[in-house]
Amino acid sequence: METIQDLLSDRPRLTRWAGIAIVVFAVWLLIDNGTAKGLPPGILILGVVTGSLYGLNALGIVLIYRANRIVNFAQAELGSIAAVTTIELVKVAKLPYFVALVIGIVFALVMGAGISTLVIRRFANAPRLIVAVATIGLAQILLGLSILIPILVEKGISSGGFDFPLDARLTIYPVIFSGAHIMAMIVVPVVMVALAAFLRYTHYGTAIRAAADNGDRAALVGIPVPRLSTIVWALAGGLSALAVILRTQIVGFVSFSSVSGGGTALLMIVLAAAVLARMESMPRAVVAGIGIGVFQQGAAWHWPRTTIVDALMLVLILIGLLVQRDAFNRAAETGISTWKAMREVRPIPTELLRVPEVVRARWGMRLLLGTIVLTLPLWTSVSQQEAAALVAIYAMVALSLLMLTGWAGHISLGQFALVGFGAAATGKLYGTLGWDWTWAALGGVLCAALAATVIGLPALRIKGPFLAVTTLAFGVTASSFFLEERYVPWFVSEGRVHRPILFGRIDLDTSWAMYFFALAGLAAAFVIVKHLRYSRTGRALIAIRDNELAASSVAVNGTKLKLLAFVLSGALAGLAGAIYLVSQTGVQPGAFTPDVSIRLFSMVVIGGLGSIPGAILGAVYVRGAEFFLPPEWELIASGIGILILLLFAPEGLGGIVYGLRDRYLRWVARRNDLYVPSLLADVRLTDEEVETVEALELLMSGEGEEADEPEPAPPRRRRDEPLVAASRSRR
Repeated sequence: METIQDLLSDRPRLTRWAGIAIVVFAVWLLIDNGTAKGLPPGILILGVVTGSLYGLNALGIVLIYRANRIVNFAQAELGSIAAVTTIELVKVAKLPYFVALVIGIVFALVMGAGISTLVIRRFANAPRLIVAVATIGLAQILLGLSILIPILVEKGISSGGFDFPLDARLTIYPVIFSGAHIMAMIVVPVVMVALAAFLRYTHYGTAIRAAADNGDRAALVGIPVPRLSTIVWALAGGLSALAVILRTQIVGFVSFSSVSGGGTALLMIVLAAAVLARMESMPRAVVAGIGIGVFQQGAAWHWPRTTIVDALMLVLILIGLLVQRDAFNRAAETGISTWKAMREVRPIPTELLRVPEVVRARWGMRLLLGTIVLTLPLWTSVSQQEAAALVAIYAMVALSLLMLTGWAGHISLGQFALVGFGAAATGKLYGTLGWDWTWAALGGVLCAALAATVIGLPALRIKGPFLAVTTLAFGVTASSFFLEERYVPWFVSEGRVHRPILFGRIDLDTSWAMYFFALAGLAAAFVIVKHLRYSRTGRALIAIRDNELAASSVAVNGTKLKLLAFVLSGALAGLAGAIYLVSQTGVQPGAFTPDVSIRLFSMVVIGGLGSIPGAILGAVYVRGAEFFLPPEWELIASGIGILILLLFAPEGLGGIVYGLRDRYLRWVARRNDLYVPSLLADVRLTDEEVETVEALELLMSGEGEEADEPEPAPPRRRRDEPLVAASRSRR
């Protein structure tokens, strides 16, 4: 007879029985059994309907992950353009609804296939984490286009909807279900059954399942893996379009937010369902989506403050990640967590540091940059000085994200929420309790560091981009719950905060003083991050990012350093939040939405994950786009910037600048007849340059003086042959 100890030692069975117990307990709570705890049947069915739409989108994420090992952050936006197109065809072109519906879904299928062919296929040999970043860029482009289409077609987003053609009513206490609900009840199960039949009984479905299990082996036996990837992306686009269109008919079309279901909030729910399904089980993803939908409707029925759902979703995702850590670690071993494409920016070679041309160029660039930065208040308006202060603050946050993403290899889509925590804590201590701003700022730094520690706990056991789901959930929860004064009045205080007088002498009430204060904070952050990068801790973080097993073999504590990366990143974000509070004279929860965090992540990718100045350049680019472009165009600009740089310049704007620097250094080396190996390792040389390099190598090694007889002429190097290969052929 089995003992309790035997059951506890059998982890799969324990997990299964625990899941059954949770389901039974949830059913007991949900069924209306005459107590206040139960849900009326109408609320329960409404939750199933909305949850099934989440399940459709979660199916798309699981399909793409199984086929490509990519976490698709653009899944919620794949169907948004199709939904907007369908609505505009009905409202403007006056097409019948079902004709427009078919056109919209076909458009989504074609768009998904096009994204796979034109974008994803170009990243076939890139690390999977880089491709996940590319999907974030795709999400921003699709979101911007979805906002732009109604503006261009209707000259502004219309607030009017249209009548759904299916006129039917079904009342199940206390909900009156409309024709849109009834259509969703019919269509969603049919689509799920059809998809399951396609994957199980068709040749393409069998091939897709085979390629999902082992893509390399499938390619060896002749299965067209690229074509299957295109089919999978097309299916994901169609599922997303159907889910968003049906949801639009249920919630109504007031603005784009109703179409997308809240943008990042919808993405968080869909990702949560896919994560709970371990990114591999499609039936489990559907069940998880339905469970989330029922939970949402139950929360709305029992609690008037429905934002508590977001907070509980964060807890649910954290628990789901920690409980299923073994499955995610196995997925990470397939190469998702590698950052081998990221190359660190090399310093100026020591051979050229004292060359007059290099010395003059370095001091000239410093003088030019210093002149522009220090004289900016003299030739700009007050509003431009305030905007420049914000750019400096954003650059500080970009540096904090550089430590977490560029050094530690973790995608963070909720970094600006940490800024909100730092600002809220500083505002409470300084504005409400009357602390000195310096000590209040220290409290804000500690608060943000503590929040980052909690969010980073799954990083101790889970690898890969799955942690991005946690940070996204944190960003959604922070803006809707934790940074709302009506929900947590003990943490957030509304009202204006006066700018302090630092040390009793420096009044920050003027715009130019605020600009220099933010600039000083950026300079301090730059110095801290630069020294940390070249310390033992910084080098160890890079080593763990590139190869954790090799780093652990030389006694590097990966667990401690991973958590330290979150703590340091959160602390720097908290310092930026303390300065942000002074700049904006208060805390507005709407300023810390996850959309801002995603744009912040774009800053670091566009600027370059391999250099500190690159992160600052990215902040200037993205904030400049926000300042000069309308909202719909700024999303497109940042999304296109991510894709273009990942395709053609993976090192970002900082890499482009450093590339120009290296070209200048090569010119200086040739001008002064200097041999600098580090500048010649990644360029192709002419035959004459190869002969010169080899002669210098012989002269430096002393072999040229010992050769009495001339050796036979080495074979001529082809111009397309790399320098290293040419040198080996001569030896």
